[in-house]
Amino acid sequence: MLPVVLAVGSGIADLPVGTLAMLCMYSLGLMGVILPYGTGPAPMYFGSGYIGKGQFWAFGLIFGLLYFAGLLLIVLPWLQMVR
Repeated sequence: MLPVVLAVGSGIADLPVGTLAMLCMYSLGLMGVILPYGTGPAPMYFGSGYIGKGQFWAFGLIFGLLYFAGLLLIVLPWLQMVR
């Protein structure tokens, strides 16, 4: 999906493709913490019963918010500075 997004983004005038690529890649971590099947180890924790369904979604919400805050407060200003 990333090549499709980058191909469409490269057609938009004044959009730096490097910045778009980094934003897409940095946001992948957000998808991994939210869902029980978002990353490789997640189904093992979820399926084994080590973490319950409610706990998994609660942890996903907490870590997703932390990751999103880091993305907004650290990564976006850094990308603006590099650009």
